[in-house]
Amino acid sequence: MMGSDKVKNYLIGGMICLIAALVVGVEPVQKFINEAMRKGTLKGAETCMEYTGSALLSEEAVKAKCVSSFQKRLYKNDHATGRAGPRLTQRSVSWAGILENKTPDHVTTWIRISVSIFDKEGTEKEVFAETPIWIAPLGEAEFKVELPDLEIEQMENIEFCEHDDMTPKACMTWGVAGMKGLAI
Repeated sequence: MMGSDKVKNYLIGGMICLIAALVVGVEPVQKFINEAMRKGTLKGAETCMEYTGSALLSEEAVKAKCVSSFQKRLYKNDHATGRAGPRLTQRSVSWAGILENKTPDHVTTWIRISVSIFDKEGTEKEVFAETPIWIAPLGEAEFKVELPDLEIEQMENIEFCEHDDMTPKACMTWGVAGMKGLAI
């Protein structure tokens, strides 16, 4: 008796999928299944690019949309580590450098950078900036983010804080405060 109920449920589910495919078309059903089953994966983003291809959009625009839709938050620090520092122009402050992905099984697709400035009394001003990025597994990529909340004067004649300084004063630090990516 139990076995026939399972078969009956599978048949009903299959009929619902078939009716949905006939009513709305096969492609929307395939898109839905792709989004439900492959969230956070490179394969999901690749399949999205196949469905989203358009003569009116560049491949880079489609890639950006699909990566943004499928990426998931990454929690290990090895997905984006590296060297960076301030870049000053006549009108703005930015932060730039090279980040490395030390993992073999993820692509890093988005980062959130944190920059902290400590004044002479040790008061911290922390600012954040986000940017899309593409760091292949075991690869590296350059990045640059604008920091509109910082003034050029705040960055002049300031050094990096000592790594183990528990009470930093008149110095700056930075780090990767968040990242997203796709599993291979």
